[in-house]
Amino acid sequence: MNNVTYKPGKAGVHVVVFRTVMKKEKSNNPKKIHQGKYKVIKTVIAEETFDEWEAAYAWGDQFLV
Repeated sequence: MNNVTYKPGKAGVHVVVFRTVMKKEKSNNPKKIHQGKYKVIKTVIAEETFDEWEAAYAWGDQFLV
């Protein structure tokens, strides 16, 4: 799943696009190795800074899935 965040900054609008993935980690207990906790991993796909909000929204919409 792709996520887009919009944050106002000093030079304009900073847009960050990242992908969120749930990864299951194995348990340290050998008897319960199939039982593990899920960990959220975020990977940044793209970053850009724009002067106006309309351009930032237009650029960010291409990543929404």
